[in-house]
Amino acid sequence: MRNQIRPVPLLRRFALVVSIAFCGSLALAVAAFAAGGGKLTPGEYAFTSTSASATVGIGKPGAPATQGFNVYVNRGLNSFQPEEGNGANAVSNSTMVNVDTFGPTGGAYGCFVIDPSEFTVSRNLQSASLHTTLTAAKACPGVGAPVTGKTDVAPKAIAGGGLPLPIKLDLTWKGFGVTSISRDRSSFECLDYSTQSTYVSHSSGAIATGTVSILSGPFKSDAAGVSTTDSHLQISGTPNPACFSF
Repeated sequence: MRNQIRPVPLLRRFALVVSIAFCGSLALAVAAFAAGGGKLTPGEYAFTSTSASATVGIGKPGAPATQGFNVYVNRGLNSFQPEEGNGANAVSNSTMVNVDTFGPTGGAYGCFVIDPSEFTVSRNLQSASLHTTLTAAKACPGVGAPVTGKTDVAPKAIAGGGLPLPIKLDLTWKGFGVTSISRDRSSFECLDYSTQSTYVSHSSGAIATGTVSILSGPFKSDAAGVSTTDSHLQISGTPNPACFSF
């Protein structure tokens, strides 16, 4: 049996697993989730994320400080952790944009959920585009990060962190032509319960160009990249709560 983690009811039951976006491995997080009464039954699960990032405003050593801007966008399973730990984590199949500004007078942060059609990526990772306007109505329900088989793969931004909204983003990425691949495998076993997970990431360095409404004029940045991640999970048996008493 093979299941795609896409239907909304399953995503809701999968909420505790998203802790892997903040700490721990996919295998251990899934095991703890199941032991706590989760509904991930034995079988195979798979999910994919597609992302792009760019940084604008990195000056040369000794040059005057300038206003800078980071953007990270991810389409796939995204988890949202309430600020200050209030409330339960949530997960959704969505397109999330994390942004932050930096400069001589400080910085600001924000996390937003946008329409999937506003972010496109070619299959070979050699081109991508983001055309959207960030508003308060699109703010994430907390700290946002993608769900993958790895830890801390993206910057974490706090929703509504003082950005001067609305912000219009018109960005395009052009790949360098070389795509790197990284793989990871993990497992967890306790009594007759076990999980096996694999993680594969394809990434390409890129040049990002475009405009951001809070910056003056168009920009070009080679501190950019495009990537996809594929995570697969196989579950066998039923977890015993005693495995997670520590």
